Amino acid sequence: MARHASNVLLLLTVLTTVNAYWLMGIEDFITTERLDPIVNPGKVSGHVHSVLGGSNFRMSTNTANLRSSECTSIPIPEDKSNYWFPHLYFQWNNESFSSLDGGAVMYYLFSNQPGTTTAFPDDFRMLSGDPTLRTYDPNSYAQQAITFLCLDFDGTSTRHNSLPAKSCPSGIRAQVNFPSCWDGKNLDSPDHKSHVAFLSSGPDSGTCNDPKYPITLPRIFIEVYWASNVFDTARSQAKNPSQPFVYSYGDPTGYGYHADFINGWDKGVLQNAVDKCHCNDFGDPTCCVDQGIFHMNKDQHCRITKAIDEQTTGTLAKLPGNNPVQNEGVRATTFPDPNTPVLLEPIFAYTGDVPSPAQVGRPVSGSGSSASSSASSATPAPPSNSPASSSVPNAPSSSLIAITSTRCTMRPLHPPNPRQWHPH
Repeated sequence: MARHASNVLLLLTVLTTVNAYWLMGIEDFITTERLDPIVNPGKVSGHVHSVLGGSNFRMSTNTANLRSSECTSIPIPEDKSNYWFPHLYFQWNNESFSSLDGGAVMYYLFSNQPGTTTAFPDDFRMLSGDPTLRTYDPNSYAQQAITFLCLDFDGTSTRHNSLPAKSCPSGIRAQVNFPSCWDGKNLDSPDHKSHVAFLSSGPDSGTCNDPKYPITLPRIFIEVYWASNVFDTARSQAKNPSQPFVYSYGDPTGYGYHADFINGWDKGVLQNAVDKCHCNDFGDPTCCVDQGIFHMNKDQHCRITKAIDEQTTGTLAKLPGNNPVQNEGVRATTFPDPNTPVLLEPIFAYTGDVPSPAQVGRPVSGSGSSASSSASSATPAPPSNSPASSSVPNAPSSSLIAITSTRCTMRPLHPPNPRQWHPH
């Protein structure tokens, strides 16, 4: 009963004003590295992101390029958009970091009245959140759009405005709403946010009644599930045992959490879906498939080889880039990275667990200094008494985390059947 009540509460936070939606679980991050084609086009990004979607994710990309992707990690193959967010790490008391494993669930929410929701135009992109924030303003819709759940699938999950300062038996879920009101003119803006706005009553309620932002877009809501519970037995060895997790941009609060989106939907498919896909009250997209609106591949796998010669997962001496941990209280400072890593070309897409031997990127001449030659000496092992597999039942050990790939293996953290979530 407690679990059912908790799941209903979680769904109600999403379905405040919408009449139609679908949700889909996504097993694979296509890559985890310092790329951000919105904020840092053509350059190495300041911090690490994990990426969902089309395999043509690059330092720079656009809708046409994404549509020609060889594969997508999204179960709907017509959606080759890219969605990305910062990666999460555990900080040890010896100042090293270990990456967490994770998975995602994505919602598309919209009106069930045909003609009232407009699909994203070609080359549309946007950002939700601000990585420099280290305080919380309860009156800010942009900050209300970011929440965290301390998951307990056998008890009561609790909602927080920051990373939970307690152990979460079933992991941590980071949640982000994107703005869903558009000015109808600009595909982007200098801050990647001013061309869009949140609904009139908050991130998940109200209408697009501001004349500056009259166009209603589908509302994207992304849940990222992190296997924080793997580290429960190691919290005493953390730099901050009460809240040991740090985002890739040096944020231990979560106030700076953010996510990005570039449209890569096949032409006409999303508009057809928001106009006609209203047949299921439980978010199950198979009813849309039955109407021929789009296809569904629930076992979709898609990954790409590295674009940057840099270790971003496993156990690291420091966060990639120049990202010192900056605590709560004042806006964080962004520091340039004095080291330029080597770039790799070409980038290959693959659908197995590992790329084929022939799918190996080569260093781009003159692009930087390679990290691979010094990786073994620069990467410390976690403390010798870090949790072993026997001490963390039903979860990967820290040694497995140290060698994990960008494939997500957190199916146990995905939510229950959507029918169990419905408030009725």
